[in-house]
Amino acid sequence: MNVLLINNYFPPEIGAASHLFYYLGKELAKRGHKVYVLTGVPRYNVSYEEYKHFTKNMDKITHEVIDGMNVFRVKLPFVERSKKIRRGLEHFEIANKLLRAGKKILKNKSIDVSLTYSPPLTLYKTAYKLGKQYNFPSILNVQDLFPQAAIDLGIMKSKAIISFFKRLEKRAYEKSNLITVHSETNAKYVEKIVNSEKVLVFENWIDINLIMPGEKRNKFSEENNLYDKFIISFAGTLGYSQDVEVILNAAEITKNHDIYYLIVGDGVKYEQLKLEKVKRNLRKIILLPPVPKEIYPLVLHTSDISLATLTKDVRTPVVPSKILSIMSAGIPVIATMNLDGDAPKLIEKAKAGYVLPAGDAKGLAEKILELYNNPDLRKKLGKNGREYVEKNLSVQVAADKYEEIFKRVINEYKRRNKNG
Repeated sequence: MNVLLINNYFPPEIGAASHLFYYLGKELAKRGHKVYVLTGVPRYNVSYEEYKHFTKNMDKITHEVIDGMNVFRVKLPFVERSKKIRRGLEHFEIANKLLRAGKKILKNKSIDVSLTYSPPLTLYKTAYKLGKQYNFPSILNVQDLFPQAAIDLGIMKSKAIISFFKRLEKRAYEKSNLITVHSETNAKYVEKIVNSEKVLVFENWIDINLIMPGEKRNKFSEENNLYDKFIISFAGTLGYSQDVEVILNAAEITKNHDIYYLIVGDGVKYEQLKLEKVKRNLRKIILLPPVPKEIYPLVLHTSDISLATLTKDVRTPVVPSKILSIMSAGIPVIATMNLDGDAPKLIEKAKAGYVLPAGDAKGLAEKILELYNNPDLRKKLGKNGREYVEKNLSVQVAADKYEEIFKRVINEYKRRNKNG
């Protein structure tokens, strides 16, 4: 099959969005499928200087072959995270620029099906219009429920803007041939908007050969002098959804123990974290910038426990991808978040760690101390997590499923076109 992947992010961009499609595209290419990737330049988890360096002398569209995939990058603007309105408008700009680039790139190519990562939700339009012009169906992979997540976090308040994006959401679901979501609760939400026959639960995946158990003493832990310390890690975006306060509070409770908190990432809450660390004199909190995907597994190997923390305002049933990475690395996960979502169900089903209510710093500190004092239990929870992802959430399992879904959607698309 000839598969088009559309995503705002792709390595060397750091983050779950880029890694998910990279893992899947690489596996599909390995199986003999022709994989095209339509994406932007790295600009989200990189500094402005890095962005300038990357785009220096760059044409509007570049082509490179990465692990068997044909990757087409489109030059997109660098937008500072603090500029919320500009970032909102950027979503439309991204969709339009990728659409224009896609029309040129696909002129002499045959595509059987496209798979698009949302957010940004606006990319549905890119896939839909390209599919209409070049005659192929489109599948929308919905990760975050937008605009509901932004409404819950208080980022989106205007009734007119909410109404606009609700209409956009409905149109995105209607125009896609199939919608995949990563959990049952997400599916129930989408099914309230569009015909349930178009909605399919498809759990996220991980490359279990790239992220696997490893030695605590490694290049990363040696360079940062962490190999002989008990490490609680949090690695990833420090955005509006992530709860850094609960980590600070737990660190304060456990400050008399030989426990260190390693936070690797960046985002709108980074400065808050940095200021509070100094203000509260929390010397055992270590802050490091984001790392490339090649180094990320070493961060997990350095960790004795790893965290996934969401604020109580995150009411959409998101499953942070870092949970899969932590489980794949064979270390225990402790999550703090609303308990009625799908991430708590996953951790409990896999018996890979603990889940506590959002903001429960006292409970988090107690569970950290419990695992700190019980290495056998840490080993058992880590082993459970690894076994679960090997059996259920590997990229090989995901590729098997997507191959079947692609065939089904293509056949249905051809049948409908034939019948007019």
